[in-house]
Amino acid sequence: MTYFGDDQETIRGKPWDWKNFESTKDYPVSNNLLEWVIGQERALDECYLCLNEWVHKLKNLKEENWYEAWKDPNKEKPQITKSAPPGPYLLLLGDPGTGKSLIGRALSVHLTELYKKEEIHLQDAICWQNDVIPSEPKISCHEAGAGKKILLKQKLKEEKKLFLQRLGVKAIIYIMIIVASIFMFAGFYYLWQEKVAWDVNALNVLGETLQDSYSGNFSGYMLDQFVSIGTITFLPAGMMLMFLILVTVLGRFGVLGAAKGVGGAKASKVPKLVVDNSKKVAPFIDATGHGSAQLFGSIAWDPLQTGGLGTPEHQRVSAGDVHRAHLGVLYIDEIKNMAPDEAITLLTVLEDGQLPITMRSRLSGAGGTAAMAVSTEPVPCMCFLVGAGNFDSIGQVHPALMDRIYGYGKVVRMNNDMQNTVENRRKYVQFIAQEVSRFRLLHFSREACEEIVDEGRRRSNKNNSLSTKFRPMISLVKTAATLAMNEGLELVERRHVKDAIEKHCKTIQKQILEHQMSERGELLEISPEGAKLGQIYGVAVVKDAYSGEMTGNVLAVKGFLEKRGKRSDNSLHGYYKVTGVAKEGQEQFIADSVAKVRSVILQKYGVDIAQDFFTHIDFAQAYRVDGPSAGVTMTILLCSLIEGKPVRQDVAVTGEINVSVNDVIPVTAVGGLHEKIKAAEMWGFKKVIVPAKNYKHSIDPRDYTIEVVPGETLEDYLKESLVDTEKIVNKKSR
Repeated sequence: MTYFGDDQETIRGKPWDWKNFESTKDYPVSNNLLEWVIGQERALDECYLCLNEWVHKLKNLKEENWYEAWKDPNKEKPQITKSAPPGPYLLLLGDPGTGKSLIGRALSVHLTELYKKEEIHLQDAICWQNDVIPSEPKISCHEAGAGKKILLKQKLKEEKKLFLQRLGVKAIIYIMIIVASIFMFAGFYYLWQEKVAWDVNALNVLGETLQDSYSGNFSGYMLDQFVSIGTITFLPAGMMLMFLILVTVLGRFGVLGAAKGVGGAKASKVPKLVVDNSKKVAPFIDATGHGSAQLFGSIAWDPLQTGGLGTPEHQRVSAGDVHRAHLGVLYIDEIKNMAPDEAITLLTVLEDGQLPITMRSRLSGAGGTAAMAVSTEPVPCMCFLVGAGNFDSIGQVHPALMDRIYGYGKVVRMNNDMQNTVENRRKYVQFIAQEVSRFRLLHFSREACEEIVDEGRRRSNKNNSLSTKFRPMISLVKTAATLAMNEGLELVERRHVKDAIEKHCKTIQKQILEHQMSERGELLEISPEGAKLGQIYGVAVVKDAYSGEMTGNVLAVKGFLEKRGKRSDNSLHGYYKVTGVAKEGQEQFIADSVAKVRSVILQKYGVDIAQDFFTHIDFAQAYRVDGPSAGVTMTILLCSLIEGKPVRQDVAVTGEINVSVNDVIPVTAVGGLHEKIKAAEMWGFKKVIVPAKNYKHSIDPRDYTIEVVPGETLEDYLKESLVDTEKIVNKKSR
């Protein structure tokens, strides 16, 4: 059978030949996000169970006409706790990159399909002005899409009213302008008549001429006439004009109906659409890292509100994530990081299915203002909670919240790997095709797909498994495609994937570790040639304490063994020293190995290296070596010294030594095998001996250019690493 099988398969209505396909081109990629989830069948099964329970609850609410009770903002709202039980909820726990957020998004898509099938309608939420108690805005809910229609109807109604108001105001303004103009014209006309009377030297009421009465002072005459005429003409006209100017200025600054409030919103009695589901798609709200105001809604603060000049209360209401996720999915990653007070409020949401919107932000700067007194009616927020986190979240989620999830929902473990079967290797091809489609990349050749699958196997650290941590694999796919694109190729080849793995897609922790090892490597005395007595090379790993990333390292281990009494009298006691290892007060896993080595040598040779010999083992140029994998290295070194057989210097070893049972000294499995073998390969060793359990469980010799040999017992290790001096002598004598 070939790597991906020999049969043909119909995928989404299109035939696909797994035996002969050459690239991912034309692979039928699904539009259903649930089909993008790979290797998490159990998690998906639990999700489907929860969704079926969820839809069953909503169908019961529909039969009880619960939705109808929310349509009138002036009616009392029903209590959800009397209509439907809480739950279900879902908590996904697993390592990053295993598809938790993808499942959350996919569930909202699946919910949309279920709602259409069961004729369950999403809802829009509208906030109305409360004419009796303005600080308690009213709430109504309507079928998705109806909210905008209601809002449009109310806007048209208000615009009609405002239009008539503006029309009346403009009519009054025009009439006042006309009247003021008439008064102004009359005033100028009367002044002109007085000028004519002066010119003709007319008689005044006393019978004297005007010029004689004012002694020829025309200015004084006209000033008196202006005062008398202005009081009945210019003064009324001026007052009218000043009033018109005042109206214009106040209107420009919004005091007379065009006020701009919070966010530029117009001060209006028109209701506000706070939750809009007009797209009729079950909402998916990612509330990861959001604070109280974002999660549970808030009331915006308006500095003019206390003077009655600001935006009305209902226009300053902003719905929270829980309200916008009503009848949809509320996704909270790293749920363990929720503050205690936020977790308690979330409990209210989960239990009651409704929550008033009030001012919740502590950082708004509005403490002590009238904004704190505004609180809406309860707003529906029946959301399907999908929480996520790593395995350390188990003990860090708020106890009361965790109790609700256990009681009314499910906690699901995400898989880190899946079986290395033909079916799952095909799913890796599906994964590659999905990412190629999503990021518009070059298509991958069959060989490139095989290399991606092999990398998934290596990352699972099991021969019969494939990693389901796909997010880090996305970087490999994108980088390999970019390398091929830079060469002007049409397909991504295997070599591009290998370059991405070995050169471009390492974590920063691994880059730092490898840099440190390469810097130290220039000073290390490692020469994998010939055979030496008293020196052996072991392979170990250096681990980043925070991320868990590892890189391999080669250790030169040297030994000194001399029988007691050879140079001194028998009064001197023997000793057993191991240097270059973790010191007292640190984690000393290697301390057990040091003790076991002494017992193993006693069992094999009948001598005590701590009393019968002066024994010193030194991990040369090492720094606080720790871990059980150094046990077989020390044992082989001592066997070499006791038997007088040199150790092959082109062979590196690793494994945990164990006390003999039935005269068999077993070597058991250790961790970090891949990194250890790559380190030996980099230093030019010809062979590396590893525990047989490791070899069977996680080693594929095709991954390495170095020979990897399994060893089940100490004798297996000695056979591969020690040089038989008798055979060498016999060979020379011939």
